[in-house]
Amino acid sequence: MRYLVASLVTLLLAACSTTPAPRGQLQLASPGQVSASDGQLDSLIQLLLAEAASDFHSHTSVAHVRNVRIGHVTTADGAKQYRLCGEFLPAQREGKVEWTPFTTIKTSGYEHWLGAQAANLCQPVIWDSEGDLSSPLQTRLDSMR
Repeated sequence: MRYLVASLVTLLLAACSTTPAPRGQLQLASPGQVSASDGQLDSLIQLLLAEAASDFHSHTSVAHVRNVRIGHVTTADGAKQYRLCGEFLPAQREGKVEWTPFTTIKTSGYEHWLGAQAANLCQPVIWDSEGDLSSPLQTRLDSMR
């Protein structure tokens, strides 16, 4: 019986490794490592804003966002992996409410991280745009309510 359970768990893990990583798991797959010109960067910004807004809408009640920026890290093979980093204020929380870091990462799909892990993922980022993207993300979030 123990071998049957172990075999099923192994098969389940193998099947999961071929799909995009769910929220909270790091996937370092090369399809997300893209190089972008200025036009492609604009498309990546729009994609990451849409993915962040969608994930927030589905999983986290957000009152406001701030300090939202896009940047990249250079991977070991020299490719750029893009990240949207910022902070959000949870909606309708009792007690002391604090700004929480988030990051949305372009992989073969996307990943959305919250909290301390998100802050750590944004530490090595080289910022590609000086502009604050809080307003466009907030507009997307507000339109989903």
